[in-house]
Amino acid sequence: MAKELISDLSDFSLFIFDLDNTIYNEEDYLFQAYVAICESFGKKVTGLDKKDLLRIIMDIYRKEGREKLFDKFLLKAGMDINYLNECLEILRTFHPVRRMKMHQKAENILSTLIKKNKKIFVLTNGNPVQQRNKIRYINWKGRDEKITFVFADEIEPKPSSAGIRHIQEMTGIANDKMVFIGDSETDRTCAENAGIKFINIRDL
Repeated sequence: MAKELISDLSDFSLFIFDLDNTIYNEEDYLFQAYVAICESFGKKVTGLDKKDLLRIIMDIYRKEGREKLFDKFLLKAGMDINYLNECLEILRTFHPVRRMKMHQKAENILSTLIKKNKKIFVLTNGNPVQQRNKIRYINWKGRDEKITFVFADEIEPKPSSAGIRHIQEMTGIANDKMVFIGDSETDRTCAENAGIKFINIRDL
C-alpha cells in the first residue's frame, strides 16, 4: 500500500488512534504483568519457583498465544483454576517496574498533530481497568494531556462504530474531517462501519 504523509492529512480536524500496538508495544506491558503474576504465585506453588512459572507461561504464550493463557498456565503449573481471577486482577492492576515507551513513529505523529492543534482521541478495546492502567504507565512525555481517551468496552467494542459515533457526538465533527489510525483489521472495520478514513500506522 502506498505510504501517506502526515502532512497529507492536514485537512482532517480529528484523529482517532488505537492504543495497543499502535502507540506502544503491548508486550512491554504483558511481559511485566506475567513476571508479577509469577512472583505472586511463586510463594504458593510447591516445587516451582517464580522462574519456573515464568518459563511455563512464556512457553505457552510463544507457542499458543494469549487465548486462555491463564487457564493453560494454571493447569500446567498444577494450580487450582480458582486462581484465574487472581491472575486477571494482577494483569489489570499491577504496577509495571518500567514505563512503556511509545513507538517512535506514533510519538512523532502525535507531536506533529499537537503542534497543529488537532483534536486527538484514543479509542481502545479491552477491559477498561486494564486499559487505564496501561495508559497510566506509558511514557507519554506530557502528550496525554492533549488526548481524550475513550474505552470502547464501556460503549460497544470495536469493530462496532459506536465508539466513533460517541466521539462525533462529543465533538460535532463530520465524517470527512475524521481519520482513524490503527494497526489491525478490527480497527479498519470499525472505521469503515463509521464511514471515516482508516490508515494503518505502518503506512503512515
